[in-house]
Amino acid sequence: MDSRLAEGLTMVEIRMRPPTLLDRLWYRRINETPPLSVGDSGPFGRKLARLVPYRFRRFHHAYATTFGFYWLPCPLCGREHGGHEGGKTIPDPIHGPLYGIVICSRCSHCHPDYPKDQP
Repeated sequence: MDSRLAEGLTMVEIRMRPPTLLDRLWYRRINETPPLSVGDSGPFGRKLARLVPYRFRRFHHAYATTFGFYWLPCPLCGREHGGHEGGKTIPDPIHGPLYGIVICSRCSHCHPDYPKDQP
């Protein structure tokens, strides 16, 4: 641990690993090419939960509220989605190019090239 860290700060360690079958299925579902490595994304149940079809909103809402994920409207379509579903990010026009806004998995699937075709 670095002695220069100020007291009260939390240190986060992210372990990178090759994507699992569930990771690859998720990326295929939102029309993304799976990355060569992914960070540990929490419990195994989360990976299964995000593969539940989008139309089962009550399940996703219950899962998000039970396990402490956010439940917010998508900035593109306005449909509510949970933090466990984790779609793509689009550039944040307010905070600049280093920041992004998460969109729902349905918009991620319907707009596979959304970030690429923006100026």
